[in-house]
Amino acid sequence: MNIILKVRETLEKGNIVALTGAGISEESGIPTFRGKGGIWEKFSPEIYANIPGLIGAFLFMPSRIRDFILEFYLTIHNAHPNKAHYILAKMEQRGILNCIITQNVDNLHQQAGSENVIELHGNMLKFRCTKCEKKYTLREKRLEEFIYRLKSASRREIIRLFLPKCECGGRYRPDVVLFGEFLPQDELNRAYMELEKTNSLLLIGTSGVVYPAASLPYFAKERGMTIIEINPYHTALSHLADYTILKKATEALPEIFEHFNEQSQKKFRN
Repeated sequence: MNIILKVRETLEKGNIVALTGAGISEESGIPTFRGKGGIWEKFSPEIYANIPGLIGAFLFMPSRIRDFILEFYLTIHNAHPNKAHYILAKMEQRGILNCIITQNVDNLHQQAGSENVIELHGNMLKFRCTKCEKKYTLREKRLEEFIYRLKSASRREIIRLFLPKCECGGRYRPDVVLFGEFLPQDELNRAYMELEKTNSLLLIGTSGVVYPAASLPYFAKERGMTIIEINPYHTALSHLADYTILKKATEALPEIFEHFNEQSQKKFRN
């Protein structure tokens, strides 16, 4: 039987969790961090991906830190959900997909309409106070204003824009996981809880080399779940997969999902 048909039969049973990585966002114009054209080609992660390095950059290279922040937020602002993001949202709406566990920080799953999204590495559009934990989100108009003001900001203005003061006296920071920081334990626990009640795990656009996220498919395998990998290339997780589809997510997901018969779709809506 054709692998697409086998995968389709498995997914029609529902009770699925998707684990997504940089590959799905790359198709929306967001380069992978370490891939060709990625942000770490232009900005050293030893400086820009950890708190001590960022503080040093603020003090001694303000124009460079401005360029880094602008590049990051302009890329996210200009990106839009692709067909794969929208199909995953449809799968959730029809009761086929339980949730998405993502390593991405770009908010594209939520923009596409997905609601149950577990963000292992945080979200670049969300900020939290380092003192009282209060949070806010950069909505579209606020993000546009942030980018506009940042383009001509002085060092002090960069700090006020990127690390604004909270009412409690603390400072906000992007609610993302930097190098040397722990993943948010609540999100990681939620991810394991979702996998404990799942029949199938979809691996989409993840290389399987970043831990602890890469441990989740091993957890799923130990519990006898069916693992379906969608990636243009074999990865460090391919040996765990029951089915590997060597295609981009925007090619494979439409081929699988758009051919679900109407009877199955009605069943999962009810």
